[in-house]
Amino acid sequence: MTTIKRLLSSLVAIAFVLAAHSAFAQSKGPNGGKLVGKDGHETELVASPTELTLYLIEKGKVESAKGAVVRAVIQEGGKNTTINMVVVDGKKLVAKLAAPLGKGAIVVVTGKDDHGHAVNARYVID
Repeated sequence: MTTIKRLLSSLVAIAFVLAAHSAFAQSKGPNGGKLVGKDGHETELVASPTELTLYLIEKGKVESAKGAVVRAVIQEGGKNTTINMVVVDGKKLVAKLAAPLGKGAIVVVTGKDDHGHAVNARYVID
């Protein structure tokens, strides 16, 4: 009987992990990055080995990034690194990386757009 209880407990735990994974799944944005947000106000993060690129998305379209002030906090390997993102071409915010991000790294972006609206998003790197 104890073995059956352990097996059932294990199955329940696995079900919770799978449910949590799908609940936190991030959809793909128009630039191929991870899309986070709601109510038509979203951000899209594209991570390359050398930089992070953030797009401000409103109702499915890339919005101007002019005047936006955003920073990224990278949580990886028990360390936090903060980098400021710079507006490039008026359409995106970019931050250079000292090293490529590993799987499971967390990137939290915070700031404001040019209208004073908050920009807050959390991404998990695949």
